[in-house]
Amino acid sequence: MEFVRLKYANNKLINSNLKEHREILEEYIEKKHMEYLGFVPVLFGPSGKTLEIDLIFRKKA
Repeated sequence: MEFVRLKYANNKLINSNLKEHREILEEYIEKKHMEYLGFVPVLFGPSGKTLEIDLIFRKKA
């Protein structure tokens, strides 16, 4: 398995809009021939907002 960390912008006034996951998914699924399994939140802010996640991949059988 392989984990890729993504960090959200922590702005108190607006929501975070993450687009980097598309590039990572394309790279790992199409170029590295891996399978996307899901994600795990790994860091939360004081208000409970998710600040970082790990995308989880594994080699296709």
